[in-house]
Amino acid sequence: MDLPVFSVKGKVAIITGSSKGIGRTLALGFARSGASVVLAARTATDLETVAGEIKAHGGRTMVIPTDVTREAQVRQMVERTVKEFGHVDVLVNCAGGGRYVPLAEMSEEAWDEMLDCNLKSVYLCCRAVGRVMVAQRTGSIINFSSGSAVAPVPRLVHYCAAKAGVDQFTRTLAAEWGPFNVRVNAISPGLINTQHNVDVMGASAVERYAKAIPIGRIGQPEDILGLAIFLASEASAFITGAVIPVSGGPQR
Repeated sequence: MDLPVFSVKGKVAIITGSSKGIGRTLALGFARSGASVVLAARTATDLETVAGEIKAHGGRTMVIPTDVTREAQVRQMVERTVKEFGHVDVLVNCAGGGRYVPLAEMSEEAWDEMLDCNLKSVYLCCRAVGRVMVAQRTGSIINFSSGSAVAPVPRLVHYCAAKAGVDQFTRTLAAEWGPFNVRVNAISPGLINTQHNVDVMGASAVERYAKAIPIGRIGQPEDILGLAIFLASEASAFITGAVIPVSGGPQR
């Protein structure tokens, strides 16, 4: 019996939030694995830096500066991708982030910003890319959730609520688009060593958190790459609606 194809070679992948952190690592990893990668984030200069690294290794890429909370910009991102490459095989919704704010001090603007960044962006990107994938009758969407979707974190109620929404959005959309062979899954990282997380939590808090992780360390962006490649490949052809933790084990 032939083994499943653990490959993204020849696929076209849109990766949001690909200028930094996990998104940047995924973009570089997908490109080195043979995918054509569309880089999407708000800061063009950062995206160009990532594109330069991809091209230096012979990869194929396109930079599309995009605010993924804006419907018109998301629509244009997908239209430009299809015009350049002809199709879209993979969408990775990696854009997002959180900031600590006690609820009693949280402005309506702060609430809206967090829901827009982490949940509305997923809706907009899935809707725009999904129209292409449903017509193709094939595609893989990978959303980014968080352990905070199920574990309460004080002063992050807006972020926790948004990520819990991503979980149920993922399951429901998987059921809706399954008949079209469009798979929708989510990766749920634990604490990952990105500059954003260090800035938000502080280095000392990161060290304390690491001691509670069974595997004995916090995650690195590279720890996410293997699962993302698997979910994008035909090796996971019968997996949809899953929210998969990458956390180093249950917290003690």
